Amino acid sequence: MSTRSGQGGALPPTNPPANPPGNPAPRLAGLQVQSREGAAGRTVGYSNFVGFMRYALPLGALLLLGLVVIWPLVTGREDGFRILFSDAPNLDGSLRMVNARYLGVDNRNQPYTVTAAEASQSQPNSPFVTLQDISADVFLDDRRGQWLALTAREGLYQRDERYLDLAGDVSIFSDQGHEFHTARAHVDLAARTADGDAPLDGQGPLGLLQAGNFFFDDNAQSMFFGGGVKMTVFPGGRG
Repeated sequence: MSTRSGQGGALPPTNPPANPPGNPAPRLAGLQVQSREGAAGRTVGYSNFVGFMRYALPLGALLLLGLVVIWPLVTGREDGFRILFSDAPNLDGSLRMVNARYLGVDNRNQPYTVTAAEASQSQPNSPFVTLQDISADVFLDDRRGQWLALTAREGLYQRDERYLDLAGDVSIFSDQGHEFHTARAHVDLAARTADGDAPLDGQGPLGLLQAGNFFFDDNAQSMFFGGGVKMTVFPGGRG
């Protein structure tokens, strides 16, 4: 059966479009190609980043290690102080440090440690160090666990001579249970001696004590008191 138009001619056959609107295959194929290209680009970029970091991280660690090792030698502070510089301005031009620590040994090769909340020096290489909020731990015999602990508000440390002059609420503690308090004290860390000319009071296993001065000599295993000594002995106190 044929269909005719109003003018009597036959309509030519209609061919379907090459790409029907309802067929998305070519468009999806194009998107897949672009997606593969983008993924490939990201993979190459990530590989380059990994390769760069593989060399950058060890190099950075090596540079940091070199700075840690070389810096104390450059600044001349290989003497045991561990220093953090404070942010406070140095109005007097001195070198100020926080959390300073000094490690050393005495004449019998027994260790001691001096720490301070703040330390200052007039010159970088000065042997005199002014300390604030001091704590010192002195081993008399590290094998037997014998020690002294000292605290004070302030003091002066002489690095060359290993002297420690303490002032302000000076306290002395020992592993034997002794405790003494005085206004000032001089400690010779190398010679293992300490003395003070200010009144002191304290207590121990034997009782209570007050004196005008004292002298401690670990080499003689003795502590001497003078200047109007008063002592209260506890019943049953051990010697």
